[in-house]
Amino acid sequence: MDVNKTLLKGSDIFLIKETWNPEEAAKLPARTLAYIGDAVYELALRLNHVSIGIDGAGKLHDSLVGIVSSPAQAKVFDSILPELPEADMKMVKTWRNSKIPVRYGSGTRLEYAKATALEAWVGFLFVTGQTERMTDVIQTAIRLSSSEEE
Repeated sequence: MDVNKTLLKGSDIFLIKETWNPEEAAKLPARTLAYIGDAVYELALRLNHVSIGIDGAGKLHDSLVGIVSSPAQAKVFDSILPELPEADMKMVKTWRNSKIPVRYGSGTRLEYAKATALEAWVGFLFVTGQTERMTDVIQTAIRLSSSEEE
């Protein structure tokens, strides 16, 4: 069955019913915000993949793995960090320096720390209703992954 992918536009962002207080949300542990941010980040990228036509058998998962890995997320972190306002930068750096579990998956410890901070940032932006800023982070990830494929 052929699907008109242009009709899927607008399904690349999702909302929560009531946003959280930013001051209180910032007090949550990095791993708690990263838990939310990981799901939001991956779902946004999955929706993007489907909307641009990456939907062949096996291609969806394989094409996403490299984008959501610790090394790829560390590159996104490095790209967005210099652009953040000072207060946000301080918060993100605090999350980057939070305790890392002994087993931390792919990449180096530093890449994992940066990836966790990025996911915490996405989680924070999501729960506080900062969808435009969150979309900018997702677009940065898409742009960086596209430039690596070329």
